[in-house]
Amino acid sequence: MDKNIYAAIAMAIYEYQGNNVHDQESGIITIKQHCTQWNAKAFGITPKP
Repeated sequence: MDKNIYAAIAMAIYEYQGNNVHDQESGIITIKQHCTQWNAKAFGITPKP
């Protein structure tokens, strides 16, 4: 059998067990609205011809 298959299975088990965690996260997502020209209402309205 190909050794790459064994390596992929080993890495999948390693990550599944939680050994590839970069940092501890609280599980809380904070979304702050940031106004830009992309989401401005004035630019989304088409003027009358």
